[in-house]
Amino acid sequence: MTVSSEGNQHREKNGPRQDIEDSSSFSSTPTEDWFAWLQVLGAFCLNLNTWGLMNAFGVFQTFYELDLLASKSSSDISWIGSTQAFLMFIVSAIVGPIVDAGYVRSLLGLGSLLTVLGMFMTSLCNAYWQVFLAQALTMGLGFGCLYVPAPTIVSQYFHASTALAMGASSAGTALGGVIYPLIFTQLQPHIGFGWATRIIAFIVLATMLIPLSVMRPRAPPTTQWSLIDRTAFRDIPYLLLNTGLIFGFMGFYIILYYIQLYAIQETSVSHTIATYILVIMNASSLPGRLIPGYYADRIGSINVQTIVALVGAVMTFALIAIHTAPGLIVYCVLYGFASGAFMGLPAAGVVSLSADRSKIGTRLGMTLAVVGCGVLVSTPIAGALLNSWDGHRCWVGLIVWCGALLSASVVAMAVTRIWKIGVRFRRVI
Repeated sequence: MTVSSEGNQHREKNGPRQDIEDSSSFSSTPTEDWFAWLQVLGAFCLNLNTWGLMNAFGVFQTFYELDLLASKSSSDISWIGSTQAFLMFIVSAIVGPIVDAGYVRSLLGLGSLLTVLGMFMTSLCNAYWQVFLAQALTMGLGFGCLYVPAPTIVSQYFHASTALAMGASSAGTALGGVIYPLIFTQLQPHIGFGWATRIIAFIVLATMLIPLSVMRPRAPPTTQWSLIDRTAFRDIPYLLLNTGLIFGFMGFYIILYYIQLYAIQETSVSHTIATYILVIMNASSLPGRLIPGYYADRIGSINVQTIVALVGAVMTFALIAIHTAPGLIVYCVLYGFASGAFMGLPAAGVVSLSADRSKIGTRLGMTLAVVGCGVLVSTPIAGALLNSWDGHRCWVGLIVWCGALLSASVVAMAVTRIWKIGVRFRRVI
């Protein structure tokens, strides 16, 4: 018997050795080939139908306040969107280790079913509790099953171009935030709320077939996993990063939810332009996800996030003085760019602070869970501020609340990089 055949026989009788070889293969630098970019396409579709639909909620917020749920307050209605986002984040804490354990296809199937079902059921709703059950709970649970597989699998196929790949896949968020509000705004006056929502549901159904077909994890399933990576609680930079992300997401989502209503009530723009404000902002987030993603591979994702959080804070306070169409459009372009960059890079930041890539899914889940707790309360608080005063003062309160959150994010992100690498600005992190 030859040495080769003896080795083969040994591998047939000793399964664990094959697992070790697979793990060794995974630990090598990924080739970043066409199949790797196919994973980016699948993740693009997942972001299209999770973050993209969440970023489009502003058009539903406005429609519900002015039409379907006009008897409800701004705060009541914003609980629909914030609960949807909260469930996506909090469920991710459970989904993260399940992804690490190798059950990606099961999660994609369940998440697709819940998301499509929730959107179809939303089209049939005419009461607040029905919308909350379908759009907040059912879709939120579906989003939670779908998001973590996207950055986790992409990170396994890339090394030198990780931030670029993450940014390209997260571009689906920007596209979803553009096409879904456009579809709803254009179709709802002609075919009604029900059919406009059902058409969105059919698009979600069709595009979810892509990740179900192409996405495959590269890392071997881990046999030892938990919902929590206890080493993360001793990782101060990771904890500081989470703090910055909590405040950042809390702040950026307030403007995304309320900018269209602000345009209608507080500016001189026409109703037609106002209906496209959210589209302009989400379209601007597309280059915000791609361009900073490219430079993040060179100067560091956390460095980039700190800069764009600062831009977002400054732009938020500037909104108090904006009441004309040109000013509002320029504001939406700049703010959309900053929000896209900030929301497109958290996964890359977590990856850069995680020495053990087999635990990326778990750490992403932990990060999203704590971020979700902040998102759950930020927009309802903003809605309560909006209902507390009359006239322009109510909007000043909302804007100051948002600006304070983004300012706190800047401080936390800056402390993260200083704690990790010091004060030298040319250090990459």
